[in-house]
Parts: sequence; C-alpha cells; structure tokens
Amino acid sequence: MKGTIIKCLQEMVEKRHAKQDWQDILAEAGFDGPQFFNLSSDVDDAQAIALFGATGEILGLSHEETAKAFGDYWVNEYAARVYQTIYMRMRSARDFILALDGIHQMVTSTIENAHPPRFEYQEQGADTLLVTYKSKRNLIDLYIGLAYGVGRYFETPLEITKLSARQVRIKFP
Repeated sequence: MKGTIIKCLQEMVEKRHAKQDWQDILAEAGFDGPQFFNLSSDVDDAQAIALFGATGEILGLSHEETAKAFGDYWVNEYAARVYQTIYMRMRSARDFILALDGIHQMVTSTIENAHPPRFEYQEQGADTLLVTYKSKRNLIDLYIGLAYGVGRYFETPLEITKLSARQVRIKFP
C-alpha cells in the first residue's frame, strides 16, 4: 500500500483526536517508536492493515466505523486538498464514483509498484449502481467509507449496501 494512505490515516487521527493516539496506534500495530511514512513509499499491506485495526482499537471504533471515518477524511479533507484539479471536474457523487477507477489508473500510472483497487460498474436502473471491487487486499469496507465520503462531499445521501466482499450496491436519491 502506498504511504499516502497511511499519511492520511495519521493526519486524520492527529487532527480529529490526538498526536498521542497516533503513537499508541503505532505501538498497538507493532511499530517501535515514531515512524515516518513517505507519500510514495511502499508500506507492507499487513502493516497497513494492522494500522487500520489498531486505529479502531485505540479510538474505540468498529472496523466499519474506522473505514467510514477514514473514507470521510480522505474524500473531504485529504484528497480534496491534494487532488484539487480532479475534484474541479466532478459534478456529482455519481460522476465521482463512476470516475474512481480511471482516477486510480491516472494517479498511479507513474508511481512505481502501485496496485490500487479496480472497480467495475453495472447500472441497475436510473438510481442504482452495482460496483465490483477488485483487489487482493480485500478492503471493500474502505471503499464503502470512501463512497460515503463522496456522498457527503456532494451533499448527496447515498444508500450503500455491502452485498459481498467484492460488491456493493449504491442507491442515489
């Protein structure tokens, strides 16, 4: 996993909670002392997943609540700041969600060793989208958190149903 994901997690914890919480999360996840995560560095998937698990433990959040908090922070604060030009092209939550696969490809095309999740979309009527999540990391809950974050960014209450470890249904109002 790329360091930018972990930098965002660290920033979320330190801004919404406390710097000491991040140090406690590092310890809980098995890191010795303070760590510096470079934005483009590779973070071992098991270590990254351990950091998300430890975040839930230290902050008293369930796995789903941690994923939703991260997704909201990523979309509405971190990525909105880092990827402003992408955000300027988006007009709705639906447009943004449908563009995520292409955005991942574009943003990571020049980053060595990047393996972002891929998404396939299937329209199910005018207001429903079936999204298939493709990644060996099995982090669909993070995708769900991001989708909720997109809904909040566009002030669009989304109804998201996890159908399996690989699929979600998103209903737009």
